[in-house]
Amino acid sequence: MPKVRVKYVTSALREHHDRILEAVALLDKILSSPSPDPEAVRFLIQFIQRFVDQCHHSIEEYILFQGVNRQGFPYLGSPIHVMTSEHGVGRYLSRVMEELYTAWREGDQNALKDLVDYARLYIDHISDHILKENNVLFPMLESSYAEVSASKTVEEIERENQHEYWISKLEELKSKWSAH
Repeated sequence: MPKVRVKYVTSALREHHDRILEAVALLDKILSSPSPDPEAVRFLIQFIQRFVDQCHHSIEEYILFQGVNRQGFPYLGSPIHVMTSEHGVGRYLSRVMEELYTAWREGDQNALKDLVDYARLYIDHISDHILKENNVLFPMLESSYAEVSASKTVEEIERENQHEYWISKLEELKSKWSAH
């Protein structure tokens, strides 16, 4: 299996974290408006499901986390165990948001209030999660491991999950909402 530098992977993941925080700040802004834009909300829920979960978390789980686990970093009871468990919580919250979005668009006005509440739960969850990775887990792994073995590269996972598409669409939406 090819070797990948840990600091290269964590650098890419930190860049993703910046984009994720921009996306959830925008989601909060849009949902706080008097008349939330349904298409913008739909896009941001998809961004969470596709970019955050399928692209970003895949890089963590396929490359970084399994790589250090295979070199002896423990899984059970470790920060990686916590992080992968939190990935599941985020996935659940995004699925609830998707269901509430559908109910809202089908005319259930109570669903919008619940969508806002679940979006805020997700925003708090992912913001705390990112702080833990950036400030605790990544520095720990960078100081202990130079390289990991992985069957995929960061670029392959990004390509498979349309990284550039999601980032460019996020930029378009940020530009549209910068005047609001």
